[in-house]
Amino acid sequence: MDQIGYVRKTMNNIAEVEVKRISGCGTGCSSCGGSCNVPSIIVNIENSIDASEGDFVEIKAKPKHIIKYALIIYMIPFIMLILGISFGISFFQSQGIENYETYAFMVGLLFLIIAFGIVRIIDRRIKDRNETVMEMIRILG
Repeated sequence: MDQIGYVRKTMNNIAEVEVKRISGCGTGCSSCGGSCNVPSIIVNIENSIDASEGDFVEIKAKPKHIIKYALIIYMIPFIMLILGISFGISFFQSQGIENYETYAFMVGLLFLIIAFGIVRIIDRRIKDRNETVMEMIRILG
């Protein structure tokens, strides 16, 4: 996953880089009739190539980390929602409660809220470990 970023500023060995997100329909926005506006994101990356402010740099994202983080962000909440609904249905149905589906859905939502807390804790741990997901490859101009 190679992208181009614009170095906004540098501090010590860290560069603040503005990177355009890759749109869901591909990179050829001029060939697309959807006229979507692709927002930029600001990332702090280790300045291993001594880039200066105003430089365009090639950035490579490590696919292994991207896939791992996507699974954490999307699958943990999904699994927790399904588990909550399943447990809720089993419990409320065994208790003979009418509208057990509604209560089970509410339990699923509670599990979903808990899952977002879990994802937040995992995110903080990843940030504390200081894993490098993106790295600068070379200066383009």
